[in-house]
Amino acid sequence: MLIFATRMLKKLTLIAFLLFVSGLSFAHNYYFSFAEVEYNDFCGCFESSITLTTHDFEQVLRKKNLLNKNLETTLNDYKLKQNIESIINEGFQITLENKNIELQLEGNEIALNGLTTFYLSSKPIKLTSVILFQYNLLMNEFPEEQNKLTFIFRGEKTTMNFIANQFTHSIKLEK
Repeated sequence: MLIFATRMLKKLTLIAFLLFVSGLSFAHNYYFSFAEVEYNDFCGCFESSITLTTHDFEQVLRKKNLLNKNLETTLNDYKLKQNIESIINEGFQITLENKNIELQLEGNEIALNGLTTFYLSSKPIKLTSVILFQYNLLMNEFPEEQNKLTFIFRGEKTTMNFIANQFTHSIKLEK
């Protein structure tokens, strides 16, 4: 009887451990996105990439009733692309002299590691000495979202971190 109880205790311990570990594997401890923005002197425009977690972005799209499948199979849908562009322009803004710069979605890449990158560009724009960045993309849905932006201007890089209580930063350019 003691041997049976010992075996049963070992099995229950193993099952409890496996349940605990499997619960951790579905945990989502952090939310993030990364952006890289470069001002291209040749075209006089901003060129940008934004990388974020695919399933987080899909969740946002589903919550807005814009997606009912997965992102990869529906990205050829013109209306969805317009909606994605709008969501990005709402949560990622570049402002010059109190004027928001509209970014156009040029393309995307969905990687096997669970990340999606969107490529955007602006129309030609006259650069001013102060640029304001607002980067609160996905922060309404995920308050713990942390975003990082690297701005490149004439080979010089500046990196900024954005969190829920500080989602704007400005840069003063030395032309």
